[in-house]
Amino acid sequence: MRVLAQVDVLRERIGFSIFHLAWPLIVSNSLQTIYNIVDSYFLGKLGPVQFSASTVTWPVIFTFLSLAIGFSNAGIAIVSQNVGKGDIWEVKRSAGQLYLVTITVGIISTLIGIILTRPIISSIVVRKSPEIIPYAISYYIVDMLGLPLVFIVNSTTSVMRAIGDSQFGMRMTLFMNIINMIFDPLLIFGIGPFPKIGVAGAAWATNIGRFVAAAVSIQHVFSSRAAVRVERKDFKPDWKNISIILKLGLPSALGMSITSAGFAVVTKYVAMFGPAVISAYGIGNRVTNLVSMVSFGLAGAVSTMVGQFVGARRYDDAERTVRMAFFWNVSIIGVLSLLTFIYAKEVTKFFINDPEVIAMGNLYFKYVSFSMPIFTAYMIYNNALIGAGKTVLTMIGDILRLWGIRIPIIALLAATIGFKGIFVGMIISNIIVFFLTYAFFRFSNWKKALV
Repeated sequence: MRVLAQVDVLRERIGFSIFHLAWPLIVSNSLQTIYNIVDSYFLGKLGPVQFSASTVTWPVIFTFLSLAIGFSNAGIAIVSQNVGKGDIWEVKRSAGQLYLVTITVGIISTLIGIILTRPIISSIVVRKSPEIIPYAISYYIVDMLGLPLVFIVNSTTSVMRAIGDSQFGMRMTLFMNIINMIFDPLLIFGIGPFPKIGVAGAAWATNIGRFVAAAVSIQHVFSSRAAVRVERKDFKPDWKNISIILKLGLPSALGMSITSAGFAVVTKYVAMFGPAVISAYGIGNRVTNLVSMVSFGLAGAVSTMVGQFVGARRYDDAERTVRMAFFWNVSIIGVLSLLTFIYAKEVTKFFINDPEVIAMGNLYFKYVSFSMPIFTAYMIYNNALIGAGKTVLTMIGDILRLWGIRIPIIALLAATIGFKGIFVGMIISNIIVFFLTYAFFRFSNWKKALV
């Protein structure tokens, strides 16, 4: 039965569907970024060294989170195409198998990540910044403990998105955001009866929010009110569905994880220039991610719609969806990027009122802002490929983006022109990856359905 929040992609106008699928995703992703900004704001009050702890560990944490995102992409592809095909039984079955795979992967990832804590952190933080290491380790371990909860939440939201309900994910992110904002200051600074945990307090606040969202997600998928109600029998291993999920999820997860590991390498180059540059880079990434939320929303709508249109063999509608989303993305991000360029110092000062950090942040935004409209447009084409199930191509693009383009350029420019080389390398790689992803969509056999 269709719920109020669900968009009937196959019957509604394309523009209507894009908007009604995208806006909850934009809000959801913006809340997620605000969620990170709240952590940054409170950690910034502890000082640049403590703030840097979350910055240097984030690429590693995101490497593991990327596994959850990668398998969620597999869920979007297979579930949305089954919706387009009109096979409700397979929709439920594929959803159950998605949970089976992702929860297993989440638990294994957590164990591996915690066992390798010290060598991972030590490999990122260079000799010039040893004071960051104990803070980074404490933050990293606590955050990793909540990783399986992320797999549960992401799997649920991907299934809901695939059937046309992107508002569920928005509600989960809102819950986590509110809980994080409440517990962050309480646990970081030890307000009232709460212990003063410092940097690790931000990670504990995150995990409390994750636990609540995971509990609500589990309750929802078993509820009789759910648009797709998963039953116990749907968790019985179905090797055909599992093989499709692994076939789609592993390339996507691998590509995103290797990309995230690439960000860890980039962070290592950033760390060569000390806490001020690390802090400015961390602030810049968080703010540009917030700007990019429009793109994430539009791209998320594209993956759902392309998946359903491919399942229904309506390829012209799939192409029209991509073109319309591209136009709106470039227009909106262009305006937002102009604002970050103009108010670069003010944005940086909001987080850390330190002259050296403000100067570095100003340079970051002056350099990177101009490449944002074209770079974020790559997400439109990337998610079109995800919806079509061409995750091998997205894996290739993700890996090349960092390891084939950005890291070599940054390594060269950082050694020749200093920290500015990092920002220039980001611009060049941003532009190249757009044209690469566009070519993948334009010339691949994305119209071949999975189901």
